[in-house]
Amino acid sequence: MSTDAPRILVVDDEEQLRSLISYALSSAGMTVTSVGTGEEAIAAVSEEPIDLVVLDVLLPDANGFELCGQLRRHTKAPVVFLTVRSDQSDVIKGLEAGGDDYLAKPFSVEELLLRINAILRRAAPAEEELSIGGLTIKLDSHEALVDRTPLELTPLEFRFLRYLVVNRQRVVSVQELVEEVWKVPDLGAHDPIVKSTVYRIRQKLGSPLPETIELRNVRGVGYQVRARPSS
Repeated sequence: MSTDAPRILVVDDEEQLRSLISYALSSAGMTVTSVGTGEEAIAAVSEEPIDLVVLDVLLPDANGFELCGQLRRHTKAPVVFLTVRSDQSDVIKGLEAGGDDYLAKPFSVEELLLRINAILRRAAPAEEELSIGGLTIKLDSHEALVDRTPLELTPLEFRFLRYLVVNRQRVVSVQELVEEVWKVPDLGAHDPIVKSTVYRIRQKLGSPLPETIELRNVRGVGYQVRARPSS
């Protein structure tokens, strides 16, 4: 993120809402570009650096979840989805697509501003990368590498692993992971979803680096990433 005014791209086909959001963010000291279509959004991120994208899920020319993946080819900026639906399946779909947060319509611009400020703070970490047991997490470019070899992680898997690495000194509870990674207070039957994510990450970690890094489960407590002691 730039040290200047945060640059926000607002993508929504509702002109009145788009103007309201743009006015509120501009009043808060942010530089705002607003567009109404997916095509315009891709052009915007291709032309200038963006620090965060506010993206409506339903656009006249694009599905917001699919568009998020296209935007990722041009920018690593966090994405906040705006959606008329807030059920868990849509939330998870949005986060799997690469979103960082979601807000259900109707919403207050004050709430949106709070979410944006929180994400921008998280997007500007003091450290650019973290390393543990041969695993390197690049916070600025959203990459995970094992001995300089990139891991093919989904956006959600990366957020999960990054959160554990950032908090590697402790065991992180399942509830905290649900709130911080999936961005919902409760996933319902969240244990299978979390376990499935852990399984996929272990598979990807285990092949290139089976002996130096461990994603461990402390039964009844949560998960922790730690380096295996050298033999």
